[in-house]
Amino acid sequence: MAFLAGATVMPGRPLLGYLVAGFVLLAFGIAILTARRVGEIPIRSAEATRRALSYILVYTLTFGCFARVLSAAWTGEQRSPWLLALGDVLSVTLALFAWVMVLAERRPWRDYGFKGGRTTRFVLAMALGIGVALLYGLKRWARVSVGQVTVTPDSLVFASVFAAVGSAFPEELLFRGFLQGSLEGRVGRWAKVVFPALAFTAMRSVRLLPGADITPSDWLFHVLGISLPLGLWWGLMRDLAGGSLWPCLVSHFLLEFGNALGSASPNSP
Repeated sequence: MAFLAGATVMPGRPLLGYLVAGFVLLAFGIAILTARRVGEIPIRSAEATRRALSYILVYTLTFGCFARVLSAAWTGEQRSPWLLALGDVLSVTLALFAWVMVLAERRPWRDYGFKGGRTTRFVLAMALGIGVALLYGLKRWARVSVGQVTVTPDSLVFASVFAAVGSAFPEELLFRGFLQGSLEGRVGRWAKVVFPALAFTAMRSVRLLPGADITPSDWLFHVLGISLPLGLWWGLMRDLAGGSLWPCLVSHFLLEFGNALGSASPNSP
């Protein structure tokens, strides 16, 4: 309880309840999904799409619980070292969920997009990914670069862990890797980009809910002005890169790293 008290985001917020609910949902979801895994299922199949959506549902519910605990770190309202340390633990937990999914599905990493691509298109997709990360994260990156915030070991570790294993890896694996990969060759080009983007937007809509942390108008902008365009853009990037997930992963990491570092680091004196 002392650990949780040090990480309190807002008075009266039931952190322990959200944490327990998140871990219970995660454990229950993994148990159900791995128990029902029977035989080899082609990645480009309706059954693979259903399984991808099932994993996404478990991830979204778990993420929603964990987000209630970490929202103050993302918005910069709290910079407690205990809260950032808890964020590291929850980020690793989300990455382990994605890793367990890969082990349970028994598919080669290549099926999820962990492969190279045609040199020209791959480089172009990587450049576009870096560009969009800088565009959307410009404000936070600027705060770091001009010294408006003081980067501490705690904020640096939190930003790195959250961006790499708490966001970029599981989300790109689930949405652009598994879900978009399952639609390849079965639906039109735009449908395979739009459908995962809508699922991604729905998941991100629970990251910061309207209320004490964010106003309804800011939440709507976060959903429609940031999450949806990014979901569409990253889907197009994978298509442009010839099915490679690497440009999406790099772009996603850079965006989240800059945002998390700018928010979690204390203001410079």
